[in-house]
Amino acid sequence: MLEGWALFGIFVLGILAVILLTSKAKVHPFLAMFTVSIIIGLVSGISPAKMTDVIISGFSSFMGYLAIIIVSATIIGELMEKTGATIVISKALLSLVGRNRSPIAVGLAGFIVSIPLICCDTAFLVLSPLARALSKGSGFSLRLYSLALAAGALVGFKLIFPSGPLFPATIFGADVIKVLILGTVAAIPALVVGLLFSYRFGRDNDAKESEGVLSFEELEKSYGKLPSLVASFSVLLVPIILIVARSVFDNLLDLSNSIRVVFDLIGHPVLALPIGIGIALLLAKDKPREEVNHWITGGIQRAAPILVIVGAAGIFGAVLQMTGIGSFLGNSIIAFGVPGVLVAFLVAALIKTMLGSSTVALVTAPAIILPILPSLGISPALAAIAVSAGTLICINVNDSFFWVVTGFGEMDVSTGYRTITLMSVLLGLTALVVIVLVAPLIGA
Repeated sequence: MLEGWALFGIFVLGILAVILLTSKAKVHPFLAMFTVSIIIGLVSGISPAKMTDVIISGFSSFMGYLAIIIVSATIIGELMEKTGATIVISKALLSLVGRNRSPIAVGLAGFIVSIPLICCDTAFLVLSPLARALSKGSGFSLRLYSLALAAGALVGFKLIFPSGPLFPATIFGADVIKVLILGTVAAIPALVVGLLFSYRFGRDNDAKESEGVLSFEELEKSYGKLPSLVASFSVLLVPIILIVARSVFDNLLDLSNSIRVVFDLIGHPVLALPIGIGIALLLAKDKPREEVNHWITGGIQRAAPILVIVGAAGIFGAVLQMTGIGSFLGNSIIAFGVPGVLVAFLVAALIKTMLGSSTVALVTAPAIILPILPSLGISPALAAIAVSAGTLICINVNDSFFWVVTGFGEMDVSTGYRTITLMSVLLGLTALVVIVLVAPLIGA
């Protein structure tokens, strides 16, 4: 087996290979990480016979817990979109903040909707007709709506459990309540910064109306009968409440207590999210069963790319643990005196910036950090949110979200760098500062 800096060199070359394969050669992240993991393992000294065991255990260790949760979340997101629950939530937010502050309502809608969708791209696309409808006659530019919606979708997806933080929290075995509190506390100022940025840099171009754009009222009518506001929000809130309640009762009640027994079952994420599906199906109770099944199939299909990337990251992490690179990196970090929270943040930020994919960064960064986590001197919850905050940095041309936002906002590439890229950096740094300040207060 290789050791020391030779092993570290193989690790760095492996990361660079994944970056080049995905960004330059356009190889799918699953194939890139799968192939590079095998090469790193064999070159580092893992025997071919042992390599197959590492692949199987690494893939199954991540997939066994996350697969049900991811599939459930994408189905919930699909049902919310198709039934018009997203419109109902957006209308409520619009009533709350006022029509003259509709960009804020769009940003809040993006924030909320991105959580069940577990994807900022999809949340943006789902709500883009709403943003365009609200822009009609508002006097605000599409750029402003584009940036506000992007800020909300990014912050909600990256910082609020059980969306993006679900991946690092699960991999690190973090305390769910601490992850939820840290993420929420960091998300509020980050969202405020994003909305302020949107108003500052989104007013620089004239408001223009595209022909054939539906008004908000016309868009609302196009969905037909809409679900109630309580039902729409219940889809989002009930799974989170169940998960949090399980964690609370585990700390307060004895193992034999019947309440704890019940919530140990229904509050586990692998059951709480499917319960969310049941509630989401109530939204579609008046729809033809064939149509609803088609929506469910669509949700499952949307989960597939996420699942294979998660599995490949599991293999990558298992290989790194087997080679011993984690121990070497941990000792080196201690020697240099780098703060553990900054290590987690920077590893995630670097992978996100280089690879472009948020999902890849959210599962690959924890896989790299897991072997060295004990050496970092930070809790799993703090590490999980630090990783999540790091993936906010930085949206650029290798990220599909960059093109989604600039396309909707009618921005060229240089304008995109001055707006969405700069805003994403500010969001990430804001979140980092907040979690560093708040973590000691909650014992994270």
